[in-house]
Amino acid sequence: MKTVFNINKFLVIATSILYLTLYLGLYAQILLGAVQLLSALGILFLWKQYNNKQQKHIILYWILTLCYGLGWLIVKDLNGLFLVVLLIIIMPMSLAYYFTWILNNLKNTQL
Repeated sequence: MKTVFNINKFLVIATSILYLTLYLGLYAQILLGAVQLLSALGILFLWKQYNNKQQKHIILYWILTLCYGLGWLIVKDLNGLFLVVLLIIIMPMSLAYYFTWILNNLKNTQL
């Protein structure tokens, strides 16, 4: 779990820094999202190793991620800069930071 956390931490920091150029940050966010989804799927295979509180955080992450993904089916038109920034930058990066926090907690409780 420590390796997964370190890879994720590196990608989150790199994506945050690359957002200074905006376009590179958006591309880095795609890689970050793919790595985080694969990591989250891997965590599901280790489900029984985690306590109830950790499992609730993992479930909440999946609910938020699925709602965000399904929300793109509802959005017809992105009018306004605020909506674009919210849906394309702020929400996915918030999910990324939350998942990084979850991984940190999982890493700290591993034997």
